[in-house]
Amino acid sequence: MSAIFVHPEDHGADAQSLTAALALARPGDVVLVGPGVSGPSRTGEVLPLRIPAGVAVEGAGADRCVVDGEGLFEPSFGPIEPELAVVVLGDGCSVSGVMVTNGGGHGIGAPPGVSATIRDCAITRNGDHGAYLCGVDDVAILGCTFRENGLKQYRPTLPRGTGAPQQGHQIFAEARHGRRNRLTIADNVMQGCFADGVAFVCFYPEPDGVVFEATIVRNTIEASGRGGLLFACSFGPSGNRQRIVAAGNVLRGNRQYGIQAVVASPHADPVPSGNRLEALFAGNEIVGSPVGIFVRGAGGECRGNVGEVVIDRNTISTGEQHAIRIVGALGVEGVRTADNGLRVVVSRNVLAGRAPSVAVQAAARVAGSETLGNEVRVRLLDNRVSGSVEEAFVVSEGVAGNRVGAEAGSQAHARTDDDLIG
Repeated sequence: MSAIFVHPEDHGADAQSLTAALALARPGDVVLVGPGVSGPSRTGEVLPLRIPAGVAVEGAGADRCVVDGEGLFEPSFGPIEPELAVVVLGDGCSVSGVMVTNGGGHGIGAPPGVSATIRDCAITRNGDHGAYLCGVDDVAILGCTFRENGLKQYRPTLPRGTGAPQQGHQIFAEARHGRRNRLTIADNVMQGCFADGVAFVCFYPEPDGVVFEATIVRNTIEASGRGGLLFACSFGPSGNRQRIVAAGNVLRGNRQYGIQAVVASPHADPVPSGNRLEALFAGNEIVGSPVGIFVRGAGGECRGNVGEVVIDRNTISTGEQHAIRIVGALGVEGVRTADNGLRVVVSRNVLAGRAPSVAVQAAARVAGSETLGNEVRVRLLDNRVSGSVEEAFVVSEGVAGNRVGAEAGSQAHARTDDDLIG
């Protein structure tokens, strides 16, 4: 193992640019980066800076060691390109103690199959995602600061033209077939981005049977343009399996929701079926979003998708809509959404805000759509609310031919024919 010291103004250093230092590095080497600003016009860097496999880059501190992308690159979609980043990670590498800023595309990109660690870095003011993880095997992002990413406010067009996509997340992870797709995101602070703090999804071009998982703990995510955390088991493939643990996070002032979980939604052909999402949302503090936690089953022509979600010991305060919103099926005009299921345990949460605090609906009323045989089962246990229990917990079929039921032993609740989410 060798240590390679890089500093643009120290002629005794091993290299005067990061580009030169990384060209010298071999697996097991450590590149030590001194204080200062590196970039194409300042130090002759050639972007993206590619960290070789097995190499550790250790900066003098994110407040003193800056890698400036100088606006190079643009947002990408269909596919999203991990190479359009200021820094690109190699397998088995790590990067710590640097600021990565001012890229026109991503701050950091991780190509398929990579295992890597990003620790104690600042990732700020990039045009697209702060960090884009594309079908990685195992990536950990620990103790970092993310601020003001997604500056180009890119809105790509989906094949079906559905939804209102916003691209420009602090961390965006895309699951790919044949990869481990495992993430650990812990102890980070994220403030101000165009889309979501963290999003982990599987897009429509992937083959069936993608498996992916994430542990997301003790992060603070504030002022996102859309939401704090977003998870989607499938936007197209069938037979996917997604497992999520999101615990101990603080989610404040995110514009649309604190956490959203989607089992299946078709953004292109084919239509997803037989997908399974398993999620635990525990001990999170969610304040100042219209919806605290939003669990969505299936939409469009989706059939036979299942979600198993536990929402436990969260503290949620909302002012506009619901602390917890659970919807089994969201129809689309002219198609049938059928035979999807959700089972959700809502336990030991402290909920405040507009009634009902927990709104559970089997199917949404969408003009011209057909929803049939969708089911939501919910168990309500030991939750604390500011108003009366009967007003706080409300369930509705929403559309005839679908079913919602509260399991035996649940807290008192009200049943209505009203549309709770219109």
